[in-house]
Amino acid sequence: MSITGAAGINKPTTIYEPSVKNSTTKGESNDRFKDIVEESVVDQFKRRRPDSARHVDQQVRAGKAVREKHGLSHADTANMTMEEYQAYFYALLDTIPYDSTRVNDTTVISISDSGWEQMRKDPDYEAWILGYFVEDRSVRNPFFGWGNNAGSMISERFGASIEEHIGQGFSKAALDGNSDEDNDDDKEDWWIKRHKRMKKLMKEQVEKAVKRDIAQKSAAQKEYARQQYISSQKQHSFLTSGGKDTDPGMTAAPEAGAAAAAMAAAAYINTIDLFGGGMGGDVR
Repeated sequence: MSITGAAGINKPTTIYEPSVKNSTTKGESNDRFKDIVEESVVDQFKRRRPDSARHVDQQVRAGKAVREKHGLSHADTANMTMEEYQAYFYALLDTIPYDSTRVNDTTVISISDSGWEQMRKDPDYEAWILGYFVEDRSVRNPFFGWGNNAGSMISERFGASIEEHIGQGFSKAALDGNSDEDNDDDKEDWWIKRHKRMKKLMKEQVEKAVKRDIAQKSAAQKEYARQQYISSQKQHSFLTSGGKDTDPGMTAAPEAGAAAAAMAAAAYINTIDLFGGGMGGDVR
């Protein structure tokens, strides 16, 4: 199947940013490329990141399958001008289908000049980029069909190595400039609405906890002042009586209820302090 014959494929909007360089110079021979590329940047990445080696190998295999089915041999592409190679590669990308739930996505793809040079002389790196899109475009949008099918805006930037790749995306619904919260709620998906409800509930709970904290601290302070007063009166009575305890009631332990309330207040305050430190910043 040729590249130009891949009609009928479900294909959302894909924008290919042109490279700054439009060289008309023919590429070097395939043998010369082998001399230049002593080691693929793919192999370098796998050596630095052995935990990702298996995944990268899967992407490279998927990319090679695309090239074998729709593309040309590396010897053929090596003799293209850079402008011809760029057109060829983007046509090859267009043969990779999207999942049906991604029909409203818009993807902007840009590759640096050094990235293009690396791809043309490093077939494994070219295959990795193709395999990346095979994997990416097969992912389903789990929220498609839930009433918010605007799709996503995606930016994919590639350089001369795997580490230089930067992929970003966000829902097109976020581009809506309407600032009214009630109208926004009608357009947001269930997860965003749930997050807002939980955030509001958490804020209310913290406000209530702060009010209770203030009340408990006030009660604890009053109890502390009362105990201090009793202690001072006891000391004064002891000194004025010549060392004799004239008021047995003054030596009695504080009321059990008051002591328990003070202890409970202190424990509650510590709990609220911990709660506030862990969640307060998220709900303001």
